[in-house]
Amino acid sequence: MNNQLHSNIKYILVFLFISIQHNYSQTKVDSIRKLVVTAEKQIVTKDQKQHYIDLLVSLANYYQYESIDSLKVIADKALNLSKDLKYDKGIADALATLAYYSSYQGNSDLALRQLKQALQKAEKIDLKSAQIDILNQIGTEYSYIGKNGDALKAYLKATDLAIEENDIETLSLIKDNTAGLYASQKDFNQSLEIYKEVEALNEKINHPLFTAETNANMSDIYIKTNQLDIAAKYLDFSIKAFEKVNDNGWLSYCYINKARILIKQNEPELALKWLDISEGILKKLTDDRSLISLYNTKAKAYLGLNNIDKAESFAWKSIELSKRLSLLEEIEDSYKTLYLTYKKSGDTDLALKNLEKYKSISDSILKKENTNSLGALKTRTEYEREKKDAEALVKKELEKRQNYLYVTIIALAILFFILLLIKVQANTRKRLYNQLIEQTEILKKRESELENINKTKDKLFSIIGHDLRNPIAALQSLLDMFVSKDVGAEDFLSFIPKLKGDVDALFFTLTNLLSWSKTQMNGGSTTPTLTNLYKITKDNINLLAELAEFKDITLTNNMNTEVLVWADENQMSVVIRNLLSNAIKFTKQKGTITITSKETNTNWIVIIKDTGIGIKPSMLDNLFSYDSSIAVSYGTNNEKGTGLGLPLCKEMITNNKGTIWAESTLDKGTSFYFTIPKDKEYYENLS
Repeated sequence: MNNQLHSNIKYILVFLFISIQHNYSQTKVDSIRKLVVTAEKQIVTKDQKQHYIDLLVSLANYYQYESIDSLKVIADKALNLSKDLKYDKGIADALATLAYYSSYQGNSDLALRQLKQALQKAEKIDLKSAQIDILNQIGTEYSYIGKNGDALKAYLKATDLAIEENDIETLSLIKDNTAGLYASQKDFNQSLEIYKEVEALNEKINHPLFTAETNANMSDIYIKTNQLDIAAKYLDFSIKAFEKVNDNGWLSYCYINKARILIKQNEPELALKWLDISEGILKKLTDDRSLISLYNTKAKAYLGLNNIDKAESFAWKSIELSKRLSLLEEIEDSYKTLYLTYKKSGDTDLALKNLEKYKSISDSILKKENTNSLGALKTRTEYEREKKDAEALVKKELEKRQNYLYVTIIALAILFFILLLIKVQANTRKRLYNQLIEQTEILKKRESELENINKTKDKLFSIIGHDLRNPIAALQSLLDMFVSKDVGAEDFLSFIPKLKGDVDALFFTLTNLLSWSKTQMNGGSTTPTLTNLYKITKDNINLLAELAEFKDITLTNNMNTEVLVWADENQMSVVIRNLLSNAIKFTKQKGTITITSKETNTNWIVIIKDTGIGIKPSMLDNLFSYDSSIAVSYGTNNEKGTGLGLPLCKEMITNNKGTIWAESTLDKGTSFYFTIPKDKEYYENLS
C-alpha cells in the first residue's frame, strides 16, 4: 500500500514537472524570437544580415522537436536569404536544418542530398565544425535507412575531423552514435567497448548532460541483454540530469526505456504509467521515431495485461509510422509484437501471417550488405585491445624472467639462436615468395600486353582490309572503266559527288586510324595547353558542314566563346570531330545538332545533342568499348563506321583528365557529354 502511494505521488510530481518544462521551453523560444525580431530591424550591413540568418537557423533548429512545419518555413527563409547574400555558411546550416524536415517526412533520399550539398558548402569555406556536425547527421540518416556501412564511413570521417580539431564534446557524440550503430547490429559487446571510450571522453568533458545521454543509450543495450538492474541505475542518473535542464526529448526516451524494464519485470501496469507520461511529452513534440518506440512498447504492455484489442491497435500504429519512415528494424519488432498478440488471442491464422512477415523482414535486414565496414572497425578495435593485452603479458613475463635470468641465460641464448635461424629462414621464404609474385605479375602484364597487341593487329588488318580497301577498290574500278572508255566523260562526272564523299569518308577514317594507332601502339602523346574549345568546335563545324547540308541537318554552336581548357588541342579536335560526325551519321534528314557548354568550379562541360534515332538503353553501358555494336552500325543514310570513333574519344578524354558519357532516348535523340579541366593547377592535381 505504501509502495503504491509512493508511486502515485511520484507520477503526480512528474506530471507537474512536465508542465513546468513546457512553460520554460516557451520562455526560451520567446527569447530567441525577440533576438530575431531585433536583428530583423538592423539588417543593413552584410555582417548584420549574416547574423540575422544565423539567428533564423538557431530558431529553426529549436523547432526540430517542437513544430517541424515551423522549422521548414524558417529554414527555407534562411536558405533563400543566404543564397541572395551568397553566404555559404548560412546555406550549409539551412540545408542541414531542412534535412531534419525531410527525414521527418520519411524522405531520406532528399535529406541525404541536402546534407551532401551542405557538406560541400562547409568544405568550400573550410568550416570544420560544420563539417563534423553534418557528417554526424549524415551518419545518423544512413543508419535510419539501414545503410550501416555508409553510416559508419560518415562517423569515422567525422571522428577524424573531431580529433584533428580537438573537439572532444562532438567526438563524444559521434562515438556515442557509432556505438549505437553496433547496437543496432546486435553487436552489443563491440558497442559497449566503444561506450567505454565515450565514458572516458565524458570524464574529460565533465558535464552531466553528456554522461546522461550516454547512460540513456547504454541502458537500451542493458535492457536488450536483460541486465535490468544496471539499465535502471543508468536511467535513474539520466532522468535526474534531464529533469534539471528540462530536456523533453531525452526524458520521453528515458521514460519509454523505464517502461521496457517494467514489462520485462512483468509489471505492465506500472509500465503504462511511464508510457502515458512519455506520450504526454511527445504530444508537444514532433518526434515520430520516438512515437514508434512508444506505440510498440505500449502494445507489449497491453499484451502483458491481456488487453488484446489495445495491443493490436498500438502495434498497427507503430507499423504504420515505421513504414512511412522506412525503418525496417522497427517494422520487424512491431510485427513480432503483433504475432505474439494474435498468438495469445488464439487467432492462429493471423499469428502465422504476421510471423511470416516478421521473418521476411528479419531476413531482409540480415541480407543487407552493411557488415563489411563494421567488421573492419571491429577487427581494428579487437586488434588494438589484443595488442595492449599482449604487451601487458609480455611485460609481466619479462618481469618474471628477470628473477631467473642467471639460471636460464644459456637456454635463452640457444633459444635466441634457434629463433634467429627461424627468422632468417622465414625472411628468405618471404623474399622468394615475393619474387615469385612479382614475376607472376610481370608475366600476366606481358600476357595482357601481347593480347592487346594481337587485338590491335586484328583490328588494324580488319579496317585496312575492309573499310579502306573497299572504297579504294571501288574508285580504282571506276577509273579503270573510264580509262577503258566503258564509262563516258559525262557519266564519269556524274560520279564525282559520290567519289568526293567516299574520299572524305576515307580521309576521316584514315585520320581516326592514325590517332587510334598512336594510342594503341605507344599510348600516344598528350601535350596539354590552354585551348579554346569554342574555336575548335567552330572549325570542325565548318569542316563537316557539307556533310550536314547533304542531309539538310542544322548545326548550331551555342558554346560560350571563352571555353578555355587545359588539354591537348589536337586530341580535343579529334574528339569533337568524331562526336559531330557520329551525330550527323545517326540524325535523319532535316534534324538538328546543338553544341552547348556549361561551367563548373573546376571543369567545362561540353554537350553535343542531336535529334537522331537514339540508342537502346542496353547499349549505353558498352558504348565506348571496341566491341560496341553501335560503333559499327549503319547511319540513317547507310553510312558505315569503323568502330574506332567513340572508343578513341573515351581514351583521349581520359588522357586529358576528363570524363565522357551519353544519355539517349529512342527516336528522340542522344546527348554526349564530356568534361575537361579548366586550368593547369587542377589538371596537375588530378595527375
